[in-house]
Amino acid sequence: MSEYIDVKIDVFEHTDQRARILDSLTVNGLIDEILKEFDDIAADSTAKYAVYLKGMERPLNPTSTILELDIQPQDELVFEYKRQTIREMLPMQQYAVLREESTGKTFDIQWQPAVIGRPTNEADHNIMLAVNVQLIPNGMTISRKHAQITVSENRYYLENLAENNPVYINSKEVPLNARREIKSGDKLSFGRNKVTMTFLAQQPSKPAVREPRSQPAPPVAQQAPARPAQAVPQSAPTPPPSFMPSAPAGNYEGTMMGMDQTVVSFMVIERATTKEQVGQRIDMVAYPFTLGRTIPILSVEHEVSRRHAEVNYDPGTKMFTITDLKSTNGVTIEGTKIEPNRPYEIRAGTRVGLGQTIILRLEV
Repeated sequence: MSEYIDVKIDVFEHTDQRARILDSLTVNGLIDEILKEFDDIAADSTAKYAVYLKGMERPLNPTSTILELDIQPQDELVFEYKRQTIREMLPMQQYAVLREESTGKTFDIQWQPAVIGRPTNEADHNIMLAVNVQLIPNGMTISRKHAQITVSENRYYLENLAENNPVYINSKEVPLNARREIKSGDKLSFGRNKVTMTFLAQQPSKPAVREPRSQPAPPVAQQAPARPAQAVPQSAPTPPPSFMPSAPAGNYEGTMMGMDQTVVSFMVIERATTKEQVGQRIDMVAYPFTLGRTIPILSVEHEVSRRHAEVNYDPGTKMFTITDLKSTNGVTIEGTKIEPNRPYEIRAGTRVGLGQTIILRLEV
């Protein structure tokens, strides 16, 4: 005879949900019940969802019952997207950009599949999320996993992943699970409120023609060793908020950024909670740039504050600085803890710690 069991389950951002379920219910049956209960979750295919025991990497067998799995009342379950393989980084010449029309905010497409949607409490989804629409106008009307961009043989494709939440290319709707080619300059719209973005692909750069040298080039000066972390005087000039780094190598069609004489910089993750994060880069797309859990790839790091540190760049002195924004777990430079609310100089190759776990390396 079947019996009821009380369990606690996280359903995306709806955490600590209490449910009373029959122990004869299969995991697939539980997924169906969750999709009926939460109408903001696309129910087009149960196959893309899974249930996990909290802290475990393998999903529960979808055909097993709660009784067969020996689920106990003290166990905590997690309902989320089925965890995917890690993203595939694109070569730099295939980087692209989506520019949101109402704000001008740009999103880099540097890996595939590049998911367009909103973050969840599931790390693998957040790592794949290239276009986080949560903070743009009407962004909350877009599904968590609304669409994705893929690249094949130097051609870009847009795939609609959201049931009952449309995707358009140049005002023409893309059917659910269909894939359509997109080209630079195409207008992509998402949701019934039609959050619109322009897709911008790179054009190959023509190699510069060099005049023959009449004299040998002078020797390259040796780079001076990095100095120890030193606080920058409070009177140091602050770069204007409008300053942004230049785009990656290659020329984007249109007037996307127009920053010919600025700097390309990013942070490389050297140490993190999961090995999948190591080696990933955080592009600093505008200054001042905030490091924290609002960045999708850092969203699972519990020692990192939402606004943990701020990186600034002064184009006049060509100096980078980092400031601890009174974070809970502090900031270190090459292992030395810095004082909050004071800018400290950092250089290419400097290692910055956010709390005890995350180590980032500045690259310019």
